[in-house]
Amino acid sequence: MGRYFQTGAALIVAAMALATPAMAQDVVTDPSWKWKPSADDLARYYPDEAVDRSISGMATISCEITLRGMLEACEVASEYPYGLGFGPAAIKMMTSWGRFNPPTVNGQPISGKKIRIPVRFIAPTPGGRYIIFDPIWETAPSMEEVAAAWPTGSDREEGVAVLRCSMRADGGIADCIVAGQTNSDFGNAARSLKDRFRVRLTSEEAAKYADSDVTVSFRFINPARPEGRSRKVRNPHWVTSINPEAVLAVYPPGAADAGVMAGRGVADCLVDATGGLTDCKVDREAPADMGFGASALAIAALVRMNPWTDDGRPVVGGRIKLPIDFNLAGADTPAD
Repeated sequence: MGRYFQTGAALIVAAMALATPAMAQDVVTDPSWKWKPSADDLARYYPDEAVDRSISGMATISCEITLRGMLEACEVASEYPYGLGFGPAAIKMMTSWGRFNPPTVNGQPISGKKIRIPVRFIAPTPGGRYIIFDPIWETAPSMEEVAAAWPTGSDREEGVAVLRCSMRADGGIADCIVAGQTNSDFGNAARSLKDRFRVRLTSEEAAKYADSDVTVSFRFINPARPEGRSRKVRNPHWVTSINPEAVLAVYPPGAADAGVMAGRGVADCLVDATGGLTDCKVDREAPADMGFGASALAIAALVRMNPWTDDGRPVVGGRIKLPIDFNLAGADTPAD
């Protein structure tokens, strides 16, 4: 279903944690806090439009730690819902109030190390209702449907809207209000697409979370412009990952017999109505004629992406090129 949390009815509660999955040498994986922003600090920086409508959200920011333990050169890595200002709010709060003990090398403080910080903004909701956060969708609008919903006569390059809805037991959404919008045209466009959404639920989740709140972000791009006409999928959220054992299981036997220990195949696929990949073709492979392209097609059939991206864009009806690296015994994968 995705992530969820439950809210109380009295005041804003802040929950903050430090992400530590990065493995690059220039990323701090075990940071030492000197000072964490408080719940009151978070409330001060909460985006006005979001707090006025009791919208919760999350942003992950990436920053560098200075020799004084302050944060600089911050960028928004992700935010949800998209378009309500949670990313910029997180940067303002953390650069003002977040402090760390600077990382050291041989006992000497150094600068330039990067850190990723997720910040969760939790708003009050009457009755302690659940809020479905970053849902996994069973179905969502297609690229064609989103393009068709573009407001007639608008010459903007793009527009943003956020809906706050109630989720039914079947995963559909209803009773949607516009929580944020570039203007009313885009709020109306978003509401025209609400019936195309359905959250992926088990029977147990449906019983527990029916009537929960769910937010949906929309980023409309003018279909008269090249980016709006593009059907290339960008920034997909994969909900089924590639299992290394499955990759090994389809390693081309001819390549293994020939002593080829590594290769790459790239599948060019169409995203279907549920986020699965279909109509897949071999885009390229290396080494050539060793079967890595066909093996990439086999892996592509196993994966699935969320039919709606975190930044409010469709993927259904688009095409994506999926590279799959095959490797035996730690060999280097050849370049395309």
